[in-house]
Amino acid sequence: MMYIDTLKTVNDLIDSGMDGRQAKTLVSIFNEFMNSQLGRLATKEDLDKTSNECKAEILEIKMEIKTINSEIKTIKWILGFFAAIVIASMVQHNLMH
Repeated sequence: MMYIDTLKTVNDLIDSGMDGRQAKTLVSIFNEFMNSQLGRLATKEDLDKTSNECKAEILEIKMEIKTINSEIKTIKWILGFFAAIVIASMVQHNLMH
C-alpha cells in the first residue's frame, strides 16, 4: 500500500499559494485515485509467475519443434527411399527394353 502524507501535501499546496479548500480537495482526489489504482499494479510475485508460465510454454514449444523436426527427417528418409525405388525401377525398365 502506498501512503502519502496528506497533511504535509495540503500544507505544501497552501504554502505555494493554493486555496485551503482546493488543496484539501485536490489531495483527497489524488489519494483516492492512487488507492484505487494500487490493486491493479503487478507485484514481483505476479511477474515471477507470468515469467515462469512463459518459460514453461517456450519449453513446450521447443519440444514440439524438436518432434516436428524429427518427423520431417523421417519423412525425408522415406521420400529418399521411395525415390531410390522409383529410380531403380526406371533403370530396370530401361534396361529390359
